[in-house]
Amino acid sequence: MNRTTELLFGAGLAVLLNASSATVRAQTLSAAPATSSVQPALPARVIITSAIPGVLAAGSPLLLVKSGLTSSEGPVAAPDGSVYFSEPSISRVYKVDADDHFTVLFDPKRADDPAGERWRLPALAVNSRGTVFACRRAGSHIGIAIIYPTDQAKFIAEAYHGMPFIAPNDLSLAKDGGIYFTDPGEGPQRAHAIYYVKPSGEVILGTDNLGGPNGLVLSRDEKTLYAVDSQSEYFYAYDVQPDHTLQNRRNFARLQGIVQTDRGMNNGIDGMIVDNDGRLYVISNAGIEVFTAKGAALGIIPLPIKAQNLAFAGKDGRMLYIVGHSKTARDGNLYKIHMLARKLTGRAK
Repeated sequence: MNRTTELLFGAGLAVLLNASSATVRAQTLSAAPATSSVQPALPARVIITSAIPGVLAAGSPLLLVKSGLTSSEGPVAAPDGSVYFSEPSISRVYKVDADDHFTVLFDPKRADDPAGERWRLPALAVNSRGTVFACRRAGSHIGIAIIYPTDQAKFIAEAYHGMPFIAPNDLSLAKDGGIYFTDPGEGPQRAHAIYYVKPSGEVILGTDNLGGPNGLVLSRDEKTLYAVDSQSEYFYAYDVQPDHTLQNRRNFARLQGIVQTDRGMNNGIDGMIVDNDGRLYVISNAGIEVFTAKGAALGIIPLPIKAQNLAFAGKDGRMLYIVGHSKTARDGNLYKIHMLARKLTGRAK
């Protein structure tokens, strides 16, 4: 196919344009089995037809920046408006500028481990000085680490009360330098929990009052922490206490992307962010679900991929980057869309 296929998305409905190439694309998508070694190409341009007032204008194009990676995760805004994101399966972090130029920010083979990490970097955070933190696994080391600048790369937290973490999944960096992160735990002895790492490196338990912690984000004023739970139809809100513990868990909003399978409920939840007006953007099976700061549903941004995480970046803070895998493959892809809403000020995410 030499011509670009364009999709129109509105209310979850895709209409294919550019007749000859679109027909081939549609047939490939419907005919290719999930186990096929040849995966259908993703659309380079998708038109979102449904507006979300104050968030997204109707007719906004969703643009494919990069496809064909082995994995993609952890987008976060860089200080210059670029976006960082990771390719977890090879433990590499990229920087992508406004012109979609890629550079490698972090590669363990040339940073702190000559043999290369085993795996992986599922989430990133950046402070006001440009230091990049990550949920990281490196051989037997698992925890929260600095990965950039590379001469400062080190783990800052690997255990709570002597008990090693299992698989830190997502993190939210507060303005004071503390980091909240989720760890799904393992069995009765390893809590399914949200922890807090103080700037000193001390770790405290924020809460273990959730079943399957995944994405999380602090509110704009950092008085509330939101977290998604893979075992719930809702995502939660907690009150942040002066000692950094999390109290008063409540169902903040119900997700629409709920699918019932032979294994039970599947909400497809993953990453989440807030914008500068306090609205929340939550990934689910439906795409990106958008809520007000009070939990009212505003709309859904449908996607041609199964998204995993997202972040605002760009020179004006209005470019939303989304990473995820094809719906028929475990690969890595990066999309972007220009929004009416803008990035939170004072924090990278």
